[in-house]
Amino acid sequence: MKPLVDIDEIDAKILQLLIVDARTSLKDLAKKCGISSVSVLNRVKRLKKLGVITGATLFAPIEKFGLEIAASIGIELGPEANIDELLKFFREETDLMEPSVSVGKFDLTAFVCAEKIASLNEEVETIRKQPGVRKVIVNVWAGRPNTNIEDLDLTPLKDE
Repeated sequence: MKPLVDIDEIDAKILQLLIVDARTSLKDLAKKCGISSVSVLNRVKRLKKLGVITGATLFAPIEKFGLEIAASIGIELGPEANIDELLKFFREETDLMEPSVSVGKFDLTAFVCAEKIASLNEEVETIRKQPGVRKVIVNVWAGRPNTNIEDLDLTPLKDE
């Protein structure tokens, strides 16, 4: 299978370094990749244009904002459900993060953070009341999320 974007080993190294520390300077990236700062800048610009790099993301501990609870929500829908309308509602009218269509046990999944169980329950009840929602399952996380994104394999695929 041909990759959607062509990256080489140097692009992959730049991406791995930025995953570990998105604030790494062009000079440091160049030194670690064995190329010039101008080459790094051109590669980063190309990766942005391709949509591989879309910006910097803040991953702040939720506790710093008074949000003590993190939970995954699975939503099972009935045949009458309008998925597009539900996703629009969830994005605009709730505190759900990343509500999206899923494959597996649930039709939709989302992530939510809340101050306490009562506020999480309010969010769940809002979901349950929506037309077409058959079942809502909540899994409260016992610890902080750990994405391990630095372990992502970015090795360029070879054409077969």
